[in-house]
Amino acid sequence: MTTEEKIQAEIETAKGMKISELKMKLMAKGVLTTSFVEKHEIVRAYAEAMVKESESAGADSSACLNGLAKTAVEDDNEDDDDDDAPVTEGLPSYMKLRVEKLKEIHEEREALMKEYLAERALLETKYEKLSEPSFDQRKEVIEGGMDAEIAAAAASEDDETSSASETACEEKDHGIPQFWACAIHQMPVTQGLVSEQDIECLGSLRDVRCQSYENGDGFRLEFRFAPNDFFENEVLTKSYEVPNLLLADEPILKNVTGCEIRWKSGRSLTHTAVTKQQRGTGKNLGQTRTTTQQVRSDSFFHFFQPPKMPSLETADEEEVMRLEQAFDEDYDVAQAFRSHIIPKAVLWFAGNAMEQEMDAALEGMEWPEPETPPS
Repeated sequence: MTTEEKIQAEIETAKGMKISELKMKLMAKGVLTTSFVEKHEIVRAYAEAMVKESESAGADSSACLNGLAKTAVEDDNEDDDDDDAPVTEGLPSYMKLRVEKLKEIHEEREALMKEYLAERALLETKYEKLSEPSFDQRKEVIEGGMDAEIAAAAASEDDETSSASETACEEKDHGIPQFWACAIHQMPVTQGLVSEQDIECLGSLRDVRCQSYENGDGFRLEFRFAPNDFFENEVLTKSYEVPNLLLADEPILKNVTGCEIRWKSGRSLTHTAVTKQQRGTGKNLGQTRTTTQQVRSDSFFHFFQPPKMPSLETADEEEVMRLEQAFDEDYDVAQAFRSHIIPKAVLWFAGNAMEQEMDAALEGMEWPEPETPPS
């Protein structure tokens, strides 16, 4: 069996595996996966890695048993020649022509799909811009900029001006305090990220927006804050490069970029300074010194520091799996903001979003017809 035939056999096996599993196994073998866009590329890379590993083991064993290093090198060269041989080499000439025609048809469709993705990216960018005035108005209501206008409109509709005026006089808060903190906490994917110590800081969160890349290959989340007692930043950002974002395939992350939070002195929510007393030993016996360590605290603001890729030379399989899970969870949070919280913030705040999504899911289900009782 040629090397290419072995690869094709491995490809058939790998087709049924999840992208995350394939990526994990490749990373464990020291193969970086950030350059792959489509699943078939990852499947091919995995198959080649498996065959290369198998042939390498076989070559080493043969060399040890026979001591024929020269022969092993020649065999490897022959395998390299087989790698270059196309799969269709053994087909009849008339069959090769038909395969070439199929390739032409495939290329035509690929070109059409590129046009589709380009137009879809432009369309999504267009409607994002058209939605901005609505999001601007939402921000104004949340911050209290439309309090008087809303109260006046309500008084006019109900023809109860005095009652509305009394209510307005009783009001002490502007807008809707803690709007975004509540919306984030209501969403199942993000609710566990917010700790009690985050609430005060999230009260200064003025707006959350998502900016899609014009080429459709990713998006950028922007969290805009009012001046607060915790950090200097006015905007915290998180960006995702996802080449197949507009496809229905499982997303493939090419790059994730967070931002540095400039914490004010002693106000970090992600780490707590812990002071410890250390006793001296040896010639310093009887003496003590004070050390300060930064201990990680549970906080929503860890989201802005993406997971770090470990050294593939030293990482074991368990560590790679933990990393893969961390990236999956991080992307789930990003998609929760992009597709759910940002466009439907008021529904998550009011607690209606989950009910609506469940109703929509039930409407899409096919229910079995009731059985007719026997006569």
